Amino acid sequence: MSMMLRVTLLVAAVFSIMWIIARIRKSKIRLEDTLFWVATGIILAILGLFPEISYRMAHALGIISPANFVFLIMICLLFEKVLTISIIHSQLEDKYVTMAAEMALRCKDLEEQIKELKELQSEKN
Repeated sequence: MSMMLRVTLLVAAVFSIMWIIARIRKSKIRLEDTLFWVATGIILAILGLFPEISYRMAHALGIISPANFVFLIMICLLFEKVLTISIIHSQLEDKYVTMAAEMALRCKDLEEQIKELKELQSEKN
């Protein structure tokens, strides 16, 4: 693994961890997301500090280049994140549809109640 890739991994790890810490301080990130990004930063740092891990894992998996192993790890991590976001999006979309239907029913009930009250008021007058 080239020295440039190692330095890039370390810089990316430090940057991502610092960015996450800044987001935590501003309370703009959920705990699950924090754990994911901190773990990703730690993995990048470990691969940058100990390149022999990349060499051994690449050899064990039959990958020609340790750099390709690093890319594979990052692609897998990002794929997992996209899958998680997709699941959350689907759940929120289901809740949104349910909420919209419930609001429509409540509005219809309120309209009927208002109509009944108007009829009662007109009968009194």
